[in-house]
This record gives sequence, structure tokens and C-alpha cells, in this order.
Amino acid sequence: MARALAGLLVDPVNGAVPGLLRIAGGRIEAVERDDSVDELIRIFPGFVDLHVYDTENIVEDGVTTFLKATRRADEEPGELGAGLHLEGPFLNPDAAGAIPLDELRPVDLDLLASWLEGPVRLVTISPELTGALDAVALVAEHGAVAAIGHTHANARTTRAAIDAGARFATHLWNAMAPAKARSTGPVPELLLDERVTLGLIADGRHLHPRMEELTVRVAGPGRVALTSDRVEHPAHGPDGKLLGGDRAGAALVARMARFGLQEAAAMASLVPARLLGLEDRGRLAPGFRADLAVLDAELDPVETIVAGETAWTVRYPQT
Repeated sequence: MARALAGLLVDPVNGAVPGLLRIAGGRIEAVERDDSVDELIRIFPGFVDLHVYDTENIVEDGVTTFLKATRRADEEPGELGAGLHLEGPFLNPDAAGAIPLDELRPVDLDLLASWLEGPVRLVTISPELTGALDAVALVAEHGAVAAIGHTHANARTTRAAIDAGARFATHLWNAMAPAKARSTGPVPELLLDERVTLGLIADGRHLHPRMEELTVRVAGPGRVALTSDRVEHPAHGPDGKLLGGDRAGAALVARMARFGLQEAAAMASLVPARLLGLEDRGRLAPGFRADLAVLDAELDPVETIVAGETAWTVRYPQT
């Protein structure tokens, strides 16, 4: 179905300009500048989230592509799912965070190889575990994304994992050993290595705003992927411990818009799409898939469009 949308077009490459977006056949057909349109409507590329446990109604947050987070490779990604993110089970028990210890296990390369034959697109591994560097290399060889997370690795081991093929940091800072004056740990290595995309749970709860700012200033928005770690409510345990996130898509963009709308669009759409090799998503440009997040002036969701079709709208919510 052909249609046109007017508003402030927020593209990660060309910036935010008033204009008209023409859609046909599920793709963006044309992008036309028009200074007369209502700029209070903000049109972003659909948001891409690499870390979602609770996928129910996530389309209402403007998310049009996600990885289903799990520790079970036999799960189905679900609607809009681009595959699975295995957050474990090859994780350091001392850095498990909210992940139950009984779900962790030593590295098993044969088992991992069998999992990689399915819809697994990203695997988080603690690089300090025995066999972990071989596991990182195996993930990369299969064309999936190897990630570093839930780790107390020292700088040397972190660098070795990156050299072996790790290209993503799962929720940087969280469930990672802190940096010290003479013992840097994993975070500075991940921050400074331009080969690594940095997952950031920018919900205002997992990180202090100054830590978010530090990350964006050091790495640049072109290396940051906003992730939700969205779980079913409540996101806090009875002891106040964070069990995951409850804000995704537009809510994260609204917080990170302080760095600029173009920068927020890059972090929420283009950067994670490129990490997954989804070259047809994350831009407002001709030929790209018409996955769109339409927001109001306060950056609250108004409509979510997937391949040119309305997947959700605030006027006619899903039942």
C-alpha cells in the first residue's frame, strides 16, 4: 500500500529535516524536504533492540526489530524477532547479576556449535571462562555476533576476546568488574576498541546519566546500541535488585535525545541494525525497509509501521 507521512524526518546520517516520506511496496520510495510540514511529528527509523526478554507489545514502543533474549537455543524469536540473543549460559557465576546460577554451565563447544545452526544471532560469553576464547571464535566463524558480558575479565583477556572476534558489549558497565587505577578490567578496553559496539541500557536506572554521557563522549554515538533488557514486571526484585529493564524503544530515545535527535536515532536504529548485518534497516532513505517509529513532540509513540503497514497506533491500540 502506497502512503506518505509528513513530519520531522530523523535520519541517523542526514539529520533531522522537515519533510515527506513516501512509501510503496513496504519500502521507502522517496524522501522529500518540505519546510511547511508539522515538525511536532517526529519520524524515526524503527528501533532495533538486541536484548529483549519480554517481547509482548514491544511494537508499542516503536521497536520494529529485536533479538529475543534467552538462555535456551530452542526458543522461537517471535513476531518481529530477527533471531535469538543467548545471554549465557557460558557466564561467570560471580558476575551473574540477575541470571539464576543454576542456568549457567561451563563452556561446551560442541553444544554451542549445535545452537549456532539455529536462529541464534548473538551470544554473550564471559571471556575469562575456560574455553571461552574458542567459543568467541566459533560464534564469529558461524556469522553470529560474539558478545562480552557478565564478566570480571582483566584487560588482557578482554583484548584477547576482541581479537578472537567479539564485537559487542552486553549492557556495558552492568554486571562487569569496575575499572580501577592500576587494574582496568573489561570496561575501558571495550570503550576504547573501535571494533566493539556497546550495548547500553539507557533507562535511567541501570546507569547514572553521567555514565551514559561518558560512554557516548568516549565511544561516539556510532558505536552505541540502546538496549532494553526488557523483562516482565516487576523489573526489581523484593530486595530492590534490578532484574532487567521495563523501558524500551521510544522511552530510551527520549532520554538519549539530549545528545541530539540524529544521534539518538543512530543509537536506537542504525547501529544495532548494522551490527546484525541488516543493511536494509535503520535509515530514512530510498530503498530501505519502511520500518518506522512515529513519535509526538514529547517523543511518545504515536504509530509503529512495519514494512509499510501500521503495526500499532495510539488511536487503535492492539487487542
